[in-house]
Amino acid sequence: MARYRRLEGKREEGQIVVRLVKEGDMVKALIIGHEATGDIAEPTIFPSEEMDPEQAFRTVENQREMLGDTEVLVEMEVGVDWDPRWGELVP
Repeated sequence: MARYRRLEGKREEGQIVVRLVKEGDMVKALIIGHEATGDIAEPTIFPSEEMDPEQAFRTVENQREMLGDTEVLVEMEVGVDWDPRWGELVP
């Protein structure tokens, strides 16, 4: 089972962040990464649309394999509860 940690503070260069947002009754996810420029003010979101959280976490696991064991962090909007089906959220 994949393990993730909450993002604390601001995103940094090289991090992959799954941002979970509440949209009505549903939770949607965005995957946020950074270009090689390291400009954290201009994050790259891939793919550019919101998606189901399970799909987002599968996608980041594929990205993690391509990038080496890059840490994936989770940013949760207020009102979003962690679902253990997505993996383990560690402190």
